[in-house]
Amino acid sequence: MSVVDSAKQHARNLVARATEKVMDTAGTDSPVQAITIGRPRQEVVDLFTDPARLSVVFGDVADVESIGSDRLRFTFGSDPGAAWDCVVTVDDGSHLRFVDVHPDGEAEIALTFRDAPAGLGTEVIARLSTPGPGALTGALAFKVLYRARALLMTGEVPTIARNPSARASAR
Repeated sequence: MSVVDSAKQHARNLVARATEKVMDTAGTDSPVQAITIGRPRQEVVDLFTDPARLSVVFGDVADVESIGSDRLRFTFGSDPGAAWDCVVTVDDGSHLRFVDVHPDGEAEIALTFRDAPAGLGTEVIARLSTPGPGALTGALAFKVLYRARALLMTGEVPTIARNPSARASAR
């Protein structure tokens, strides 16, 4: 066996072990993400209940619209069939839940808000229960929290729209 063949086999083994570890952690566990936002709690809760600002936060991932009292529709991409309808509940300004409207629906997003230590704003903890793989939904949860913090702290979200790199992006 040549050195090149040996290196290829070693690389295959490493990839197989890494894939196995990712699949084990992406099982049924609920992805949890947390972030500290330097704004008062009520301002943060208001952002996560406002469909227009949620559309900005979700960017090119989803559009969010109100479909009734305490109900939102997340439309993913341009396909109206790829939508998620949920009921939004707020408990005493500390907990916010997005729950699937369908009785057999599996998706739920729970946000917990608490005051950050030393008056540094609000801690937001997101727990997701979705049929999608944990690694995928965890990354999306972090992206949304990061963009929400940017919107609240600076008034805008990170974008490459005006980047001269010629990459296609709606936002």
